[in-house]
Amino acid sequence: MKYLILICLFVFQAFNTNAQTMTNNKTLIIYFSHSNNTKQIVEWIQEKTKADIIRIEPETPYPSGYQETIDEMSRQNKGKILPPFKKVDINIQEYDTIFFGHPVWDMRLPPVVRTFLRNNDFSGKTIIPFNTHAGYGTGKSVNEIKEFAPKATVMEALSITDSNVKNAKPEVEKWVEKVLN
Repeated sequence: MKYLILICLFVFQAFNTNAQTMTNNKTLIIYFSHSNNTKQIVEWIQEKTKADIIRIEPETPYPSGYQETIDEMSRQNKGKILPPFKKVDINIQEYDTIFFGHPVWDMRLPPVVRTFLRNNDFSGKTIIPFNTHAGYGTGKSVNEIKEFAPKATVMEALSITDSNVKNAKPEVEKWVEKVLN
């Protein structure tokens, strides 16, 4: 009888610990989107995960025109400028898993995204990157995430060309299921 009680207590404790771990695993989506392509991907991820969302916004918005944005981004990259972003009202430390979305500009993270990574502590977090791009792929962006968040586990990125975003929902949904299992 004693052994049966001990086994029941052990099983209950194991179940309780597992349930507590699953409850505490919170998911967050952090993203920057200039043309709303990345924002579309965020919306699909949020549908599947019900994760909280924060948007990175530069204090001084990038220009709306394509060439003007390229010129400003190039100026920031050449000058090693990391522009400030608008304060976000969320505690990243409350989350375990972070989907991290951004466009790829000049084969890199946009400067304001690098600022955000530099100014936040991602220690012990799992970062799941995803990006949109004009056809050149991920570039150095994943390596930059690893550089600016060295104490995080950074998974392989989902990368979607801008021209394919509108038809990418099935691909995004399949990817989300894969990375969360």
